Amino acid sequence: MRPLGTLLLGLLGWAAVQSGNPRLVYQKRDTRAETIVASLKASGLPTLEGPWFYIGPFDNTGRQGFATAYPPEREIDLKKTYPGKGGRMVGWREFPGFRVGALNNLARFGADNTDSCVYLYHEIEVNRPLDQPFFFGSDDTLTVWLNGKLILSEEVYRPAAPDQTQVTLHLKPGINRLLLKVCNGGGGWEVYVRPGFPGDLDRHFRTALEKDFPAANPGDQRSRGPGALEANHYRIETFPLPADLILEVGGLKFRPDGQLLVCTRRGEVWRLERATADNPAEARFHLFATGLHEPLGMHVEGRDVYVVQRPELTKLVDRDGDDIVDEYVCLCDQWGCSGDYHEFAFGPARDREGNFFVTLNRGFGGGDESKSPWRGWCVKITPQGRLIPYACGLRSPNGVNFSPDGDLFVTDNQGEWVATGKLHHVREGEFYGHPFGLRWVPESRFAGLMPTKVTGGMTFDGQPGKTGPGGFPPAVPPCVFFPYGRMGQSQSEPIWDTTAGAFGPFAGQILVGDQTNASILRVALEKVNGRYQGACFPFRSGFECGVNRLVFGPDHRLYVGMTNRGWGSRGGKPFGLQRLVYTGVAPMEIHAIRLMPDGFVLSFTKPVDPASVRPTAFSLQSFTYYYWSTYGSPEVDTRAEQITEVNRAADGRTVRLTVPGLRRGRVYEFRLDGIRAADGTPLLHPEGYYTLNELLR
Repeated sequence: MRPLGTLLLGLLGWAAVQSGNPRLVYQKRDTRAETIVASLKASGLPTLEGPWFYIGPFDNTGRQGFATAYPPEREIDLKKTYPGKGGRMVGWREFPGFRVGALNNLARFGADNTDSCVYLYHEIEVNRPLDQPFFFGSDDTLTVWLNGKLILSEEVYRPAAPDQTQVTLHLKPGINRLLLKVCNGGGGWEVYVRPGFPGDLDRHFRTALEKDFPAANPGDQRSRGPGALEANHYRIETFPLPADLILEVGGLKFRPDGQLLVCTRRGEVWRLERATADNPAEARFHLFATGLHEPLGMHVEGRDVYVVQRPELTKLVDRDGDDIVDEYVCLCDQWGCSGDYHEFAFGPARDREGNFFVTLNRGFGGGDESKSPWRGWCVKITPQGRLIPYACGLRSPNGVNFSPDGDLFVTDNQGEWVATGKLHHVREGEFYGHPFGLRWVPESRFAGLMPTKVTGGMTFDGQPGKTGPGGFPPAVPPCVFFPYGRMGQSQSEPIWDTTAGAFGPFAGQILVGDQTNASILRVALEKVNGRYQGACFPFRSGFECGVNRLVFGPDHRLYVGMTNRGWGSRGGKPFGLQRLVYTGVAPMEIHAIRLMPDGFVLSFTKPVDPASVRPTAFSLQSFTYYYWSTYGSPEVDTRAEQITEVNRAADGRTVRLTVPGLRRGRVYEFRLDGIRAADGTPLLHPEGYYTLNELLR
């Protein structure tokens, strides 16, 4: 039951609005968004609570969507369907969990979230004419209609933040129809809506809101620029490059003497003296090798340097010790290379027995099958140079590395048969879903990879899908799906934090570069029934180019190699070298998410304020993906998950959520609003995504 005082304030606010003299009745709640809605309600103003609907995606290729009048602009009929992006029929659906006064993610609604548009619809009912300010934010373009009249049109490409744009809505008595259109040109895809308070009241409201909830939502960070709050914990430092050096980084490794080797897509290897100096401007670049064919990976053991070129694995030999390569020794060239521009080769990773592992990108030409041997495969190369097929079903696996425990992991990129970016634990003889390289199965030694009859379509949780595979072996799901847009778009190299805490509170976890979003993601894995699965989180954004390669230095700083040629990225630079330095200030973060038989346990990097651990602070939904030949997949069958119990553990750092009805093959999306540390620090990134493949027995 509401307290009598609060009820009276609400009635007074309502009466004030009806009389034409609105008054501000501030109502603090557990979270920023809840405070906004409660204060509007107490002041007698529309809150935008109630059902929201969405339809899409529609096409924004070439950024045409902003100027294209798709059917929802001509009529609003919630029962009709229309041709959407790629010719697929789309209809109006209720938006699950739309939050007023918070950033709402739209990426789940696009088959290919880049170059897509979505419409949102809500009805506002008032008893008398009302002029009310409304505040919007968007990533990217934003168009707003009220009762069929255009009131806002912004062709912008930007990150979303609260209160980016203000307009006044002239509401008429009865039902008012609010329609929004948001077009995405790449990266994130979000929208923010907040009804405001008339006149000078909104300034007073925002002053109170910021006092109670300083930097309490991700929009505050974005409004200050990429990585503004992240920089308090992890500082980016940039290496100045010589004017004539095009450092499109394909590989990055340290030698035992502390010098950094960098191979470039232009075919060079550079040696950096004093790379670990406190001032990166003290680093000195020396040419070590030239004439390579787009090397996209490197391995260093002592003075031995190995690079993967498009057609071969090569050892670089410096015989006289003058730090200039004298001989290029081919260790293996037993995979194919047709000249297709998309036939990249990545690696090598090396196991404890001295075997090398290389991943081979599929080409674009030649139809649905690889025209060059072993494309779409991870191959093993013995120390003697013999190629052994190892695992199949990859598309664009731009990241291969061993964990400290000796397990092999590979990232793969969204495309046909790949719903979104993903991380695989690669084991011999397994198939990971892409059929491109299956034509080489007869030449391998894996009878288990021979195609079997699979009929009909499917999703990853085993439900009927749109279209599906036929004649494929069963696909092994990834350890982690990276939801497209929100968790990057083109994952690159995974690397383990082996600094034992010198790089912050995430020792033992995986950091993964993202080439398109110029960012680094974080992954916390666990083993369930002998298979890896786990959660991914944002970690650090704001790099000056696409993040392609990562390596920890002997100084426990993370060195970041970047490139964007032909691939595109955020950041504004075409290439570069930066490093990430832990400032010693630990962030308040979700440290990990672990599966329980009846729910999940969330651990945090700091003790949690008990007052902030309320059921309303946690929201959870799940979704899955289509397994189909279409390029990427939307997030489908999105369901709000019920959290029946929230319990804070005695250690102060963990919270247990009871969630009935857990299902395999789904991604569980956690959103935390208002959780803070015992010292008052808000969560830096209030989101996480757990890929559930196995249930606890």
